[in-house]
Amino acid sequence: MKKLLAEHRIAFLLLTILLLVQSFSADLNNPYRKPISGDAQAYYAYLPAIFIYQDLDYQFVPEMQQKYYVAASSKSFLKDVNGEKVNKTFPGVSLLYLPFFAAAHAISLVFGLPADGYAYTYQLLYLIGFWFYFLAGLIFFRKVLLELNFTPRIVDASLIAITLGTNIFFYTVYDQSVTHIYSFFLVNWSLFLLLRLKKEFKLRPLALLISILALIGITRPTNILVIGVLLFFVNDFAFYKALFVQVFRIKNIFKIIFPSLLILSIPFILWKLQTGNWIVYSYGEEGFDFTKPEIMNFLFSYTKGWFIYTPIMLLILIFGFIILFKQNRKQVLIGLAFFGIAIYIFSSWWCWYYGAGMSQRVMIDFYILPGFLLAVILQKMSSKKVITVSLISIFVCFNIAQAYQISKGILPFGSPTKAQYWDNFLAFKKRAQVYPQEHWAFVSKNKISLNPADSMVLKGNTIELENNWCLQTTETDEYSAVVRIPEQHYKKGNKLILTFEARAKSDVEKTRLVIHFNNFEDQVFFLKDYISEDWQTMQYLIEINTTCSSSVELYLWNAGSKERVDLKNLSWELYYSEEYF
Repeated sequence: MKKLLAEHRIAFLLLTILLLVQSFSADLNNPYRKPISGDAQAYYAYLPAIFIYQDLDYQFVPEMQQKYYVAASSKSFLKDVNGEKVNKTFPGVSLLYLPFFAAAHAISLVFGLPADGYAYTYQLLYLIGFWFYFLAGLIFFRKVLLELNFTPRIVDASLIAITLGTNIFFYTVYDQSVTHIYSFFLVNWSLFLLLRLKKEFKLRPLALLISILALIGITRPTNILVIGVLLFFVNDFAFYKALFVQVFRIKNIFKIIFPSLLILSIPFILWKLQTGNWIVYSYGEEGFDFTKPEIMNFLFSYTKGWFIYTPIMLLILIFGFIILFKQNRKQVLIGLAFFGIAIYIFSSWWCWYYGAGMSQRVMIDFYILPGFLLAVILQKMSSKKVITVSLISIFVCFNIAQAYQISKGILPFGSPTKAQYWDNFLAFKKRAQVYPQEHWAFVSKNKISLNPADSMVLKGNTIELENNWCLQTTETDEYSAVVRIPEQHYKKGNKLILTFEARAKSDVEKTRLVIHFNNFEDQVFFLKDYISEDWQTMQYLIEINTTCSSSVELYLWNAGSKERVDLKNLSWELYYSEEYF
């Protein structure tokens, strides 16, 4: 262990830094911030389903979600196939996590802790497993570049830049729910084994390599693109021919092929047990449209564009391939073909931005290739250390800043509009402003008069201040007057934007704007993060998730805190969009 720490001290240092940053925001008991959340609920569910509940219909899921999660963080991952329930995800991550799940379950049983698969112990061991595979991915990243004869200093510089200067930072510190860190580890490990086989053939590493490739396939099937990465680094076809001969020798087939076939059979067996069919397309209506790839959006859109949110990659690819072209043109052609095919396939997915998050997370799996190109650049620029260190530092700081903005909702979902992106460029305080997306269709707008004579005040009294009628809370009046938007018809997909000006006449912590729809749960907008002693324009977005006819009532409430707040110039705008963003 001491030797491992000494050899890979930068990898361990990066792990420590990211783990410390993540720990400040982690709360395993918080129903909104559990490690097993989002997509991880789907990948992980195989384990309690098989080993605790023996229930591949997942009837235990609603109870566990109600017990440990809130509705907003519960993941829907079951699809109906011929009347049967199927987990739409592939089981590769659950196989990787199995040792940590087993440890959590054993600890729970021995110490009399809740042994239901989702309690604190399971959440903690899941997190430990995540960081284990991340560290292993960093170590194999280093091993690969060292095998390619880069100096340790260049290797460590590349490792730091790729870890802190890309969306790896976001998907370790702020979101551990997706597969890409696991795939990053598997791809790096497979490449390391291939390079070792190139130096010296041994049967056991070959069997292990093929099994890892099978595991990559059942973790994320599109990652069969790893073949392109392997060809980029080892493009000796005589070598592959020799491996092929070894694999299919009679005496080797059982040792090499059988373990990988066992791994590949896992999803087919699960489909058979869940639905009665050996082959199932578990993603339902979700799929690829290869006739309409969103290549430019995938790369340059403010909605998760790879080069917008991970700009270091644009620099690495351009200059890396230019420098490499003089050294190995064949390798450059393979690399360009790999990125071209990968981007084409990934951008053809129905949800080409892959949900909320930072940048194009699907590219993380193959960051060993940009890491190599960066090492090529650093080697070429070895005499200009000040310039390279300065550039890397700028990209690292910029990346960390954007990751923070996304995590705090300053750049919501990692998919702001162009105006929102630039209005909040390197801003670290969230603004109470709504930016309508281009695809939102405008419906209507109007003002809400706070003048009692205009019959929009339902209850209480508004106050006239500085020639404006205002809602107000004071030491003696914890509720302001109640005003109403007249009844109108809403439908699912409507987006109602409330705009107003507010100011604080005391310190504000508890005062909120309460919005009430008939027969629906109240929505609450706390003012404390946005308000000051000067008038501040604020906006609040209400997304309508059902069809209804309703009026909307609004009022300020200071929760009995004696906080003094004024609100004026209240208006609304209504938009419509079928799309989530």
